[in-house]
Amino acid sequence: MTLNNKVYHLFLHKITWFAIIVFGIIFKLILLPVKTGDYVVFLEPWIEFIRSHGYASSLKYNFYDYTPSYIYILISITKFGFNPLYSVKIVSILFEYLAAFFIGKIAYQKYKSNLIFLISFAVIPLLPTIMLNSSYLSQCDSIYASIILGSIYFALRNKNVLSIALLGLAFAFKMQTVFILPFFFVSMLKGNICWYYFFLIPSIFILSILPTWLYGRDFSELLRVYLSQTDHYRLLTMNFPNLYIWINNVFYEPVKIIGIVATIIITLFSGLWLSNKQFSFTYENWIRLAFLSSIIVPYMLPGMHERYMYLGDLVGVLYYLVLRKNIHLPLGILLVSLYSYTRCSRFNDVLPMSPAFVVYSLVIILTVIDFVTSLKIQSNEIRK
Repeated sequence: MTLNNKVYHLFLHKITWFAIIVFGIIFKLILLPVKTGDYVVFLEPWIEFIRSHGYASSLKYNFYDYTPSYIYILISITKFGFNPLYSVKIVSILFEYLAAFFIGKIAYQKYKSNLIFLISFAVIPLLPTIMLNSSYLSQCDSIYASIILGSIYFALRNKNVLSIALLGLAFAFKMQTVFILPFFFVSMLKGNICWYYFFLIPSIFILSILPTWLYGRDFSELLRVYLSQTDHYRLLTMNFPNLYIWINNVFYEPVKIIGIVATIIITLFSGLWLSNKQFSFTYENWIRLAFLSSIIVPYMLPGMHERYMYLGDLVGVLYYLVLRKNIHLPLGILLVSLYSYTRCSRFNDVLPMSPAFVVYSLVIILTVIDFVTSLKIQSNEIRK
């Protein structure tokens, strides 16, 4: 192929991906007027409460079950008088594109091609679960997930203070940030991140609740916000096909404790095993670990909801963009995630959990095999 032909084909590729990006934006705009139960039951009353109680002054009341960080966004939306439904969705959509940007940045470090950004901006916002989350359901999981991806990017670039600061910011929005902690735990054990940097996480969380405390909320109540969330529904699983679909909810209390403790123990022992000097981590292996971390932690933890594979969906795309193989693994996770969303609907009674559990389990097993095999191959090459 001549140079001119290469340039021409590259141009066609760029035009194609750009057209998909435009299509994604148009499709999201079409979905903006759609109201669902998530907005009507939760967000709309919160916004009305903010409006009727003096905007920032509403912070002294306990009228929501999120952290204050997201309420600050809702206060800004309400104060400026924009269409609240559109504004809530647009904020989340913007963070989708921030997630796509960081995925592109991480993949760019390997391939050094700007085309990867167009692919990321085209694919990420059009993933079915990403589209459902922000554009349809008015949810905000894109916020914490995009910040985590930024944290991973800066960790891989050895900008560790900024990386952990972003991790703390993500935690200030959503407790699901813990899904990626095994990745950072191994990085710390490998000597890449200083252990005391992790004090930034609770420090940033405390900073995030200070404005609400200054407006009159009880400080200890704000510190316990995530503990309150875990006891709100008191269900071992909510349409999420992890280990707990096989356990009766009457055993909620003991199983919840056992599940959390077991997850911590497995993370500790796995991290200590991976910290062995015989295992040399390549760039690709760090991406494998990030993917594995984001899918295996919600598999082991109780109290998971249908939206809790959101980070796994995104890191799955990153996994494929960097490795360019094993596409069945991110596709499998996306299928499990979409199945969970579908069960959270009128199809709840007709869709069994077991098929999604089988797929989910197989993806984890195959991802572990891929990760461990890659580590061993790398170790053998270093010995030679």
